[in-house]
Amino acid sequence: MNKTLIAAALAVVAVAPFAAKADESNQLDNFFVAGNLGQSDYRIGGVSDKTDVFQNVRFGWRWNGIVGAEIGYAYLGKVKNDFDFASVSAKPRVGQIGVTAKYNFYNNWFVTGHGGYLRSRTTGAVTVGDASVSQKSWNNGWYAGAGVGYDITKNVALALNYDNYHVKYDRGSSDDLSAKANVATYSASVEVRF
Repeated sequence: MNKTLIAAALAVVAVAPFAAKADESNQLDNFFVAGNLGQSDYRIGGVSDKTDVFQNVRFGWRWNGIVGAEIGYAYLGKVKNDFDFASVSAKPRVGQIGVTAKYNFYNNWFVTGHGGYLRSRTTGAVTVGDASVSQKSWNNGWYAGAGVGYDITKNVALALNYDNYHVKYDRGSSDDLSAKANVATYSASVEVRF
């Protein structure tokens, strides 16, 4: 948790000069809403699951159209592993807050990057025959991603993205049931700027 708080504090310090400059010139005029739809790829130990839908919505702003802050919510799909006698699954959802950047490199073409802190809520379940039991776990983690896209108009952009989410499932009980997952996501996105 301390590492996560340090990373969040460094992100705020990195963005502060841009915020001060934007505040001086009254140019906080690049509010955006972005939606992603794609596929998630779970990697938990030796288990890999590439069959789930990834959905993400983010809200934020960029000072002078370049660097800013964002908040969002992501559904990372559901990882499931079937054994001869049982089935084990996990379904994480995350709230995220971080920094974002966009750079136009040629005409309407641009690259983006973002990253920051996430808070995950993971529902873990075990099914044996007709009996099933599930538990929820809340944990901290981080995310980062990059994309390339094209500004269709001044206010609408399309992009292809890769994001990586580091989530954890931990009940903190005496049996110390914990698992860390690296969830890679590949998606297309639409961003609308106001």
